[in-house]
Amino acid sequence: MEFNTEPINIFDFDGTLTTETWPKFWVWVKKFGYSGEKRNDNLEGALAEYRSTHDGDALETFFGFFNDLLVDNKEVLTYEELMEGEKYIQYNPGVREFIEKASAKNYIVSGGLKEFLQKLKIANNFDAIYGTPVKHNQDGLITGIGEVMTDDKKILAIKEILKLNNRQENDCRNVYYIGDGYSDAIAMRFVHNNGGKAVFVHQPNKNDGLYEYTNKIYEKLNSDGMVDFCCLADYRNGSTLSNILQRQKTKLELSDDELDR
Repeated sequence: MEFNTEPINIFDFDGTLTTETWPKFWVWVKKFGYSGEKRNDNLEGALAEYRSTHDGDALETFFGFFNDLLVDNKEVLTYEELMEGEKYIQYNPGVREFIEKASAKNYIVSGGLKEFLQKLKIANNFDAIYGTPVKHNQDGLITGIGEVMTDDKKILAIKEILKLNNRQENDCRNVYYIGDGYSDAIAMRFVHNNGGKAVFVHQPNKNDGLYEYTNKIYEKLNSDGMVDFCCLADYRNGSTLSNILQRQKTKLELSDDELDR
């Protein structure tokens, strides 16, 4: 029996396709007196206070905080308010051109808000987008946040992508998972261990608030042999990452300067 092994790229979003890990779909928190355009002490302090009185892991309490802002205040969001965050997104160099011209099938599997990602101008260039859903009332207004896209659910999303491409649920041959490490470790392991490639990307600077954390994830994955490629998040034609994702270079063909962590 022949299996479909056409190229598939599965991208994380924040920090992978964009220049920073802070998600821009939180801009609407200005309704509650916070600045959600970027990571800041005021918002981080409120999150820390919330976590001190609520159970759950970092991801659950992160989404729980924003969900409860809406629920506890009996507030709703319009899609116009949700999508205001798009104007604050900065994509990594060459992202738009790469996705528009890519011959591989491209997917997003993110912990971010699914509906926000699906309504981005860039969304039409992806075959499907997976993320954390929002909740609606009968008028179609956003009332809260649904079941969070956990690490385990990312694996389920990857398996669904494989099924959509007429593959067995663990056949990752010629599948590349591209992430920046923040919440990608388990997905990277799954793809790598099932015949695919894990591509770890990073920014040219170390200014992101989660740099040290993501670097530890990289070091752990790399020590276990899970990282197939590590390079700058530069998608421009002729870049190391572009060549990797177009299957133009293998790890053996890349120089130490190109594999740069």
